[in-house]
Formats: sequence, structure tokens, C-alpha cells
Amino acid sequence: MSRWKVHGFIPIWVVNRDMRAFGRYNANYGCPQLRRKVACLHSLVAGPAAESRNRDPEAVAVVIGSSRGIGLAITQELIRRFQGKIFACCRNPGNAGALNALWKFVPERFETLQLDVTQECTIVAAAEHVSNASNNRVDLLINTAGILHRKEEGHMPERNISELNAEWAMENFRVNTLGPAQVAKHFSPLMVTSRKPGRVFSVFASISARVSSISDNRLGGWYSYRMTKCGLNQMVKTLSLQVGRRGMVCVTLHPGTVDTDLSQPFQQRVNPEKLFPVDKAAFQLLDVIDRLESEDTGKLFAYDGSEIPF
Repeated sequence: MSRWKVHGFIPIWVVNRDMRAFGRYNANYGCPQLRRKVACLHSLVAGPAAESRNRDPEAVAVVIGSSRGIGLAITQELIRRFQGKIFACCRNPGNAGALNALWKFVPERFETLQLDVTQECTIVAAAEHVSNASNNRVDLLINTAGILHRKEEGHMPERNISELNAEWAMENFRVNTLGPAQVAKHFSPLMVTSRKPGRVFSVFASISARVSSISDNRLGGWYSYRMTKCGLNQMVKTLSLQVGRRGMVCVTLHPGTVDTDLSQPFQQRVNPEKLFPVDKAAFQLLDVIDRLESEDTGKLFAYDGSEIPF
């Protein structure tokens, strides 16, 4: 059994089942006894570095693409397992009703920011704001922004090379590859933890996909998405080599097939047991992040913690 599945003989999904039993963001969550129970459950699956990071009230987390889908679910779950400040970034915060509703539960440590990964000026502005508000510190950054299709505009994953559209492929590149690279450019200086007493390594994580793997490509198709997610893996691997001695761990993550707008056109071909609700997907990805060790940097991991070869 993978070292990611069990810690202290308690399966991760037993922990997650108990977590869900507490319900979502109600007034009772302010109860100190409940907070201690939540922290105890998460400590069963978190490694030492993550346990320290999650319990540090001065720690800072940034989630990009947080207004819906996996990004929103990760933000919701971070409110429960992460005790520091959370900056939730999306293209249009004013229209992100569900995201803004979270503010009332932890107003003292939750803030929404405007950030579009295709607009570098918004990335610069968000990074500067976080830097000023957090004493130049980011401990965890999760990028969930990505694009696979725009069905309403007739843009779907290519089944063969004859369907390749250069403009659509470039839009995939801007969102899936260049966007995370520009996020890393402006946020990574805030994530250096080496020679800083009391700090554990920071984590830069970006959502990739199993279809980004060259060695695992057995079906073909999906040219634009495969190419740009493969490029994301290469960017994160290269970043990991640059910042390896600065106290940063950089990874890409495969969430599986998640019940979101992104996967909706393709769900009929998915085994129901492998179609994950967004809250389950968020639990699984954060559990993977919480079990990361320094030697895991530069790799692609699946939702169950297994490594996917590039």
C-alpha cells in the first residue's frame, strides 16, 4: 500500500468521512472544541512540515482560480485545515458569490483578489498586495486555473490533428502553461523559506492532468490540452531546479475526473466511482500536498499520491 494511503493505520477516507460529518461552515465551527477536533483529524494525515505550516497563524496560502469548481472546494477546505491567512484569487471577485460568502466565516484571515492568469498586470498587482499584507510571505500557492474546452464556442479537445486550430491552441498555452509560469515569476520570491527560522518548506502546486504524461499517452488526441499541460509539467520541473535550495517544493497534480463544468462533456465515459465530487477532489489533493516531502519536488502526482512519470 502506498505511503500516502495510511498514516498511523488510519485510512485517509476515514478521516475525511469524519470531517464531513461536521457539516459545512455553520456557526458551530467557531466552537474551540470543534476546531481542536478538526486539527486533530488533519494531523493524522499531514506530514511534519504540513502540520507546522497548517497550524501557523502567520502562514499564508494563495489559491488561484478559486471562484468555482476545484478551486472553490480547495479554498473551502483550507479554511478548515489551514490556520493562517488565505488569499482567494479569481478573474471576477465581484461576481464570485460563493467565494465571497466564505468571508463571513473567517473575515480576519480571508481575502479575495482579482487575478487573471492571462493578464500579467493582475498577477503583479495581486503579488504586491499579498506581499504588503503578509510581510513578504507565501507558504502555499495552489493554481487551479485551466482550460480544456469552450463548448459554447465550438472549441472542444481535438480528436485528430486535422482539427487543430492555432488560435485555440495558443489560448490553451496562455492559460495552462504561460499563466502558471507568470504566477511563479511574481509569487516565487515570496515563497523562499531557507535561512528563515521557524519556517518549513513552502509548496507551489499547479493542477495538471494524467494526459500530460508522454509515457502514459496510449490514446492520442486532445492535442492542445496535452501539449500545454505537458509544458506546465516542464515549467514546474525547471522551477524546482532553480528554487530547490530556497526551501520550495514545486509539484503538479492530477485530480482525476472531477464533476465540474470542465469535465461535463466527457462524463458519460467515466466510471461513476471515478467521477469525484469537488469536495472529495479537494480533500484528496490537499492530502497529497500535506504528505509532500522535500524529495518530491519537480514531480507530477495523482490524487491518490502515486507519482505519474512525465
